[in-house]
Amino acid sequence: MVDTHYDLLSICYKCYLLNDYSLIKKYSKEIISSGVKCIFANLYFMSEKEMANELHPNYYDKNVSVLQMFRISKKILLEYLPNVDFIFSIEGCDYIKIDELEDLYNEGLRSILLVWNNENIYGSGIRTHKHLTKLGKNFLNKAIELGIGIDLSHANEETFYDMIDVIKENIKNNKKVICYASHSNSRTLCNIERNLTDKQLKSIRSVNGYVGVISNVHFINSKDNSFKSKSKEYLKHIIYISKIVGKDKVMLSTDDMRFYSDYDKNYLCVPIYEYANIKSEIEEELLTFFNKVDSENILSNNGYQIYNELTKSIRS
Repeated sequence: MVDTHYDLLSICYKCYLLNDYSLIKKYSKEIISSGVKCIFANLYFMSEKEMANELHPNYYDKNVSVLQMFRISKKILLEYLPNVDFIFSIEGCDYIKIDELEDLYNEGLRSILLVWNNENIYGSGIRTHKHLTKLGKNFLNKAIELGIGIDLSHANEETFYDMIDVIKENIKNNKKVICYASHSNSRTLCNIERNLTDKQLKSIRSVNGYVGVISNVHFINSKDNSFKSKSKEYLKHIIYISKIVGKDKVMLSTDDMRFYSDYDKNYLCVPIYEYANIKSEIEEELLTFFNKVDSENILSNNGYQIYNELTKSIRS
C-alpha cells in the first residue's frame, strides 16, 4: 500500500526536540507490520500561535531554518524506516522563501502543499477566502521548474482554482507537472470545506491529477461509530471519486494523527483503521466493488506512479 499523507517528518522532529524517540519507534513498528511500502512523509507548518501549542513549544523556532528541520527529521525517519520508500513533503510553505526551494529539492523535497488552513504570503487555506498571491504563483512556477509535486489539499476554492490555472499554464508551455490532492474526500458525500466539490475533482482530472482519499472519520459521513459503518462509508468516497477522476488516479491516505492523543484523547478515535492492519482491511473493502487489478492500482500502483515520477529528475 501507498499512504499519500502521514506527518512522519513532523513526528521525527518532535522526537528530536524532546530527545525521546518512542513515538517514531512505535509508528515505525506499525508501518513495518502493516505492509505499507511507500509513504508521502510530511513536515507541517501552521500559524506560529498553533505551533507554540505543539508537543514541544519550540517546534517552530525562527532561528532554525526549514532546511535544518527537514534535514534533521529526514535523517531520523530514514534511520527507523530504511526499507520504506518516501516522498518527502512540506505543508504550509510560508516559512520558505522561493530561493530556498532549490536547496530543499537537493536535500530530497519532492512535494509541497502551498498552504495549510490559514492565509499566508502565497495563498489561502480554508479558513479564509483569499486568492493565490503573485508570490504564490512565482513559488509554484519555481517548484514546477524543479520537479516538485504540487499538492492541492487544504487550499480554499479561490486559491485552488488559481493553482489549477498555474498548472494549466505550465502544461501549455510543455512543462511536466505532477499534481494531486493528497488527503481530501468528496464534499458531495461529506459537506466539509476540506473536502472537494465535484467541480474541483473535475479540475484535477483536467490536469491529469490524482486524489488521495483520506481514512479519517471527520472526512466521511457514517451512520454510526462502528468500524463496519465507517469503512463502508470510506469505500463510498473511493468509488465516488474514482468515477470522476478515474480509477487510475485514486490513491489512499491516512493523515494519521494519533500522536496528538498525548494531550487530546479524541485523536485516538479519528483513524478509521488500525495502522498495523490497514492494508488488509482496505483491500478487503476494495475487493467488494473493484476487481483485483483496479484494487491493486488504488492500493499501490497509482501512488507508485507519482513516486516514480517525482524521484527521478524532471527538471526542464
